Amino acid sequence: MAVASSWRSAAMARAATVDLRPAGQGGRVRPRTSWTDDLVLALACGWVITGMVLDAWAHTHQRLESFFTPWHGVLYSGFVVVMAWMAWIALRARVVRRAGQAVPVGYGLGLVGVGVFLVSAVGDGIWHTLFGVEVGIEAQFSPTHIGLFLGALLIFTTPFRAAWSSSEPGPAPTTRAFLPALLALAWTTLLVQFLFLYVSAFREDAPSLAQGRPGATLTTIPSYLEITRVRGLVSVLVTNLLLLGPLLLVLRRWRPPFGSAALLFGTVAALVVVVDELARGELVLVALAGGLAADWLIVGSAPWPNRARAHRAVAIGTPLVLWASYFLAVQVRWGVAWPAELWAGSVLFAALGGLALSLLMVPPPAPPPPSGPEEA
Repeated sequence: MAVASSWRSAAMARAATVDLRPAGQGGRVRPRTSWTDDLVLALACGWVITGMVLDAWAHTHQRLESFFTPWHGVLYSGFVVVMAWMAWIALRARVVRRAGQAVPVGYGLGLVGVGVFLVSAVGDGIWHTLFGVEVGIEAQFSPTHIGLFLGALLIFTTPFRAAWSSSEPGPAPTTRAFLPALLALAWTTLLVQFLFLYVSAFREDAPSLAQGRPGATLTTIPSYLEITRVRGLVSVLVTNLLLLGPLLLVLRRWRPPFGSAALLFGTVAALVVVVDELARGELVLVALAGGLAADWLIVGSAPWPNRARAHRAVAIGTPLVLWASYFLAVQVRWGVAWPAELWAGSVLFAALGGLALSLLMVPPPAPPPPSGPEEA
């Protein structure tokens, strides 16, 4: 038992660093964080994103007259935890004494993000004092809020960057090994969704708006009806790209464990519908259906020798299931007011968008470099 324990300790010590030296040359060995380090940071980021969701809800449904609110308390207390944990990791790696040489792999931009978030948080308090508290869509375009989003983006992606540059998870990681990176990806996707809340399909009623439905009296004006349909189509296509992009990026690096896509899609949808007090709670089931379809396609295409085709299958099949389920849920709950050309065409257009993403992420192989003066 002592020998086995000693062997495990030595293995963990070897995994704690990454050698950045080129072959045959001198170089530096930079520290690498452990699975626990990344998981704690991912969970702390979840605390921050919970505060952001609560704050978005408050900006939508409450009359806010001060910077000092319970929702900001949740948000900034989570940031204090993130900042403390990042500082501990930096100090543990002796970053103060060795400058940037000891910053753990993947954590450099995260430390920059802490500084950006801190400055923006102070600025946010000053902004609210001078100009008041934003209501509705204005909150997403406030300069200090954009600074907070930028800082959070750099912080949230840290565990994902650390995993991307590591060989530890392996090409087909287990759920446990992949959890910090998956949580980081979910928080980052939700953060980007927040920037587009005004065109999120998880908050949109346009497909069901028609004459006679409560709250739809203005749709009797033809021009308004046309604008409403355009808004609905844009919401489907934008949300589709924001969900598919992160998933297809993961497939460039790993074959994630079953349930990863369902967790990603479901978490994003659940936290978005919370902003509207679960008025469209059935869309969480829609997101889970689309995620499970992606998981099934990932597992089913795993034996395929052509990885590009497997990537394309997920990129095309996932939107077909996701948005067909979406319009089915709208039909059951409210009734789809769009003609068949619009709702069926938007499903196919979403699949086309997935194919376009896949073509960009997995292009054809590049030609070999010229080998002689004639070819050059």
